[in-house]
Amino acid sequence: MPTVEDILEFLASQGLADDWQPAETIESGGGTIPKTSSKGLVRSATNDILEVGPFARIMAQYAMRDRAAMRAAAVLGSAALSLAKGAWDGLQNLRYRAIQTGRVYIPRKYVVSGLQVSAGTGRSLSIAAGVAVQGGMRRGYPARPNAIAVPTNPGSAPKTYTLYLTNDGAPYLVEGQAPEGGMPLAQVSVPAGDTGPTFAGTIADARVVASPSTWFPPVLPAYTVSLTYPMPDTNYNVYLHVESASDPGRVALVVVNKTRNAFTVENRGAADDLVVWWMAVHQNWR
Repeated sequence: MPTVEDILEFLASQGLADDWQPAETIESGGGTIPKTSSKGLVRSATNDILEVGPFARIMAQYAMRDRAAMRAAAVLGSAALSLAKGAWDGLQNLRYRAIQTGRVYIPRKYVVSGLQVSAGTGRSLSIAAGVAVQGGMRRGYPARPNAIAVPTNPGSAPKTYTLYLTNDGAPYLVEGQAPEGGMPLAQVSVPAGDTGPTFAGTIADARVVASPSTWFPPVLPAYTVSLTYPMPDTNYNVYLHVESASDPGRVALVVVNKTRNAFTVENRGAADDLVVWWMAVHQNWR
C-alpha cells in the first residue's frame, strides 16, 4: 500500500500544485475547512493536527460534500415521507367516513301498568304489581314487597344503581346501567356513607310506560347511532342486518333522521332484544 509521501510525489508528477486550497464553504451543507498551508490541516480522533498533505485535504472535501449530500437526502426523504403519510391519512379518513360499520342492541320492553319501585323495610326495595311487555310477550307480575336489598356505601362518593327485571321477571340491582336483556324500573342513588340499617338514598322512576294498541304496537324511543367519522354529506345509505331477536319474523326497522354525524333506527315491529349490525356507505365513494 503506498505511503502518503508516495501519493504526494505522484500528485506532483501529474502537475497538481502543492498550494491547492479546498473550498471555504462546502456547498450547502454548511461544513468548512479553514485555509491552511499547502500541506493542509486534518485532525485525529484526539484533535491532534496531522500533516498529511493536499491529497488528504481533497478527500476531506469529498467527505464533507458527501455528508452534505446525505444530509440533504435525509431532509428530502423525510419531507417525502411526511407528504406520503398525509396523503395516506387523507385516503384512510375518506375511507373511514365513506364506509362505517357497527353493532347496536335495540330492546322493545315497556311497562303497561304498575311495577313502581318504592322503599321497603330497612334497606330493601319493593316492586308493585303490574303488567309489562318484554321478550316479545305480555307478562303480569304480582306485588313483591321487599324484593331486593340495597347495598351499603361506606365510600366517600355516591353510587347509582339500576333495578331491572329479566325476561323471566327476576329482579336485579346493578351499579350503572342495566345490561342487555334487562328492563329498567328505577334508578337508585346511594349517598356516600350510607351504612345504616335503613336505606337513606333516593329512587327515580326509570320505566318506559306505553299503552299498546289493538292493531299497532306503540312507538318506543328510537336508537341513535353516532358515526365515528362525519360523512361527506347526508346522501349515504344504511344497511341493517338482524343477528338475533326474540322473534325474527316480527322485526320492522326503519332508518330516520340521517345527519352527517348520526342516524336513528326505529323498531316498529313487536320483536324484542334485537342485535343489529349496521353499515353506512356513501354512494359516491370510490
